[in-house]
Amino acid sequence: MIRRIRLQRLAPQDREAWQKQYYGHQKHWQRRRLLALKAIWDGQNLAEVCRQQKVRRQTLTHWLDGYLHGGFDALLARESVHRKQLLSGQRQRILRYIVLHKTPADYGIDSYQWTAGHVSAVAWQKWHIKVSCPRLYQLFDQWGLSLQKAHRDYGPTNAQEQAQFIADLKKNGAAP
Repeated sequence: MIRRIRLQRLAPQDREAWQKQYYGHQKHWQRRRLLALKAIWDGQNLAEVCRQQKVRRQTLTHWLDGYLHGGFDALLARESVHRKQLLSGQRQRILRYIVLHKTPADYGIDSYQWTAGHVSAVAWQKWHIKVSCPRLYQLFDQWGLSLQKAHRDYGPTNAQEQAQFIADLKKNGAAP
């Protein structure tokens, strides 16, 4: 059966639900799909709706098939964007090792604590890859690292200076 006829048969029973969906969804891309569905219900053919909504026919049929098979939930479902991973599994393991076993100072960063910005700078330094902070937070979560993980924000101690400091404390009577 022709898609348009099947959609028009559903029109009487779904008009009220369509109205609720239209007022409940404020985003342009959601309303665009709902308006395309309503245009088909009102008797426009696919070519007219494609011109009106400025979409390809394949996109419109994808939206309409989604509605036919899954209702409004499928019509308004956000489609996932599949992006090419810049950080391969091996690079992720290397970054994890760096975060766990190295300090930013080892890479010329004037700090002794890791932040997402510092890790991003190291990725740029090593591979010329720009990794966003939200993506790094996802990786930290996968690696089981907490953003509140206690870390020192000072450099390695000098044993002589530390011994002198303790001796001075004892002289002044501040040490127990």
